[in-house]
Amino acid sequence: MHHYLWLGAKCAVFAAFSFFLFISGCSSGGGGSAGGQGQETASGQAGSQAESSAGNLNSLLPAQGQTADWKMNGEPRNFGPENLWEYIDGGAEGYLVYKFQEVVTADYETADGSLQAVLDIYRMADRLCGFGIYSAERASWVDRIALGSEGYVTDNAVFFWQGPYYVKITAFEEGHGDKLKELAQSVAARLDAEPGNPEQLAAFPTERLIDGSQRYMAQDVLGHSELKNGFTADYELDGKEFKLFFILHDNQQDASHSYQTYHDFQQKYSRNLQDHTGEEYPLFSAEDSYYGKIVAMQAGRAVIGVLGLEDVELVNQYLQQMVNSLASLGMV
Repeated sequence: MHHYLWLGAKCAVFAAFSFFLFISGCSSGGGGSAGGQGQETASGQAGSQAESSAGNLNSLLPAQGQTADWKMNGEPRNFGPENLWEYIDGGAEGYLVYKFQEVVTADYETADGSLQAVLDIYRMADRLCGFGIYSAERASWVDRIALGSEGYVTDNAVFFWQGPYYVKITAFEEGHGDKLKELAQSVAARLDAEPGNPEQLAAFPTERLIDGSQRYMAQDVLGHSELKNGFTADYELDGKEFKLFFILHDNQQDASHSYQTYHDFQQKYSRNLQDHTGEEYPLFSAEDSYYGKIVAMQAGRAVIGVLGLEDVELVNQYLQQMVNSLASLGMV
């Protein structure tokens, strides 16, 4: 029988960090379990509040003369959580789960009037939520650029995020990426938040990581409506992709509930589920029709897993690395 847990890894790794409080995802309330998202520490709350206290979003819009070749056309428009559906009917709910606070949208055109674009600046609750909505909408095929914390350009648009802000600039014609980037860079320079990734992403091992594949899901982790506050990243080995994930919680009880929810689903819908005993950590493996081999475990306040990787030794290595990294961040 395969043993999907490293031998000799002692529980002391958790005890050393047992007095740390879990640093939440993008929420200031609720639990980070299958029933909700986690609390932040006092320092985490202060950082989020500082990032979110942007004041009037309209002040972040470049005024005429502040960019080389763009000017605002007309007056900006503002929407909050209560009326976001008026602006993005059918898509508002996807923003609200990432604690959307406000959006300002304005029309711009070049000085000669030859190109028009719409600029949207969304403010979410904190850095993690800003990353979350950006990563939720980012396609896997895009070429990322150094803009804000991260951005990319399509045929007729520029997207980037920075701190709690998610910025979109969409033109009505294709083939003007460089022009749009000029406007985007002007916005990035005005945002009152430093670039940088959420600290939770540091828990992912870097070996074989597909750069830019990391995502944060406030809910519906791995397509499961009961699983919330999860992180995923894609990896590649010998031309085949596999995935790592972890789900963070406020306490072990919530983590146990999420683990059992995922276990029971796989027991019902997957093949060859096996419960493995190793040290004190609940762990199971199964054969999923979509992901292939699944190995998932509970480690303190986290549920951790590897999807689509057959190599038992590598699975164990990745599980151990994620546990150790999360422990060093005070998140298990």
